[in-house]
Amino acid sequence: MNTHPLYETDLPIRDEILEAQAAAVEHWASQGTWWTAEERVAIVEEIRTARDAGELPPWVAPSSVEGLIPDGHVLPGAAIDVIWRLTNHIGSLTHAWYSSVVPTELSPERYVEIVGLSAEVALVDSFADALELARPTLPNPATGSPSMTLPDDVEVRTHWVPTAPIIDESWKPDVEAEVPNVRKALSLVPDERRMQWVLIDGHYVKGGALSSDYDHKLTRPQMELIGARTSAANECFY
Repeated sequence: MNTHPLYETDLPIRDEILEAQAAAVEHWASQGTWWTAEERVAIVEEIRTARDAGELPPWVAPSSVEGLIPDGHVLPGAAIDVIWRLTNHIGSLTHAWYSSVVPTELSPERYVEIVGLSAEVALVDSFADALELARPTLPNPATGSPSMTLPDDVEVRTHWVPTAPIIDESWKPDVEAEVPNVRKALSLVPDERRMQWVLIDGHYVKGGALSSDYDHKLTRPQMELIGARTSAANECFY
């Protein structure tokens, strides 16, 4: 029987996966950059509620459904609506929808932190659900206040949200172009970007390793084409 605190199972789960997921669970209950630890735990719980609920159509906001959201919820209605849309209808997001929420209802920083948490929880919970294991439980939320720190040189470039320049020696594309890419998407909230790559490194391969593994065998465009076709076949909206 696996004695790791995340799961009780005889399945041979790799240590890298267990370590990455344990770090993520601890991260969820920690003080955020723009949300308190209590609010972050509530975000995770709401993601799980949305995941398990009967799906609402994407045009129906949960906060508009009488009795669906408990009175006195620690999160504002706009945050709950965003969580449900990201969890159940990620393929329906449009810039018009985003602009209806940000910045009038949520700041870009708070929105990006929710996006980061939503992606992290989706990975960990999908892993547990697929193996029919109990989802990891969260520790009690930490105390303290959000740091509310911004990285340098953030602005809206090629993403809907502001992003910061990424300086990462482990990833050296052939051409450093200003185009939307996954490494910049969460750069407005660096703690979520870092956790994103902790999980990717643990479940997939470490940043930069993939290109070196296939050096002189496949070009980067060929690798991206295979990835895109695989994602499409699996109905992944990446």
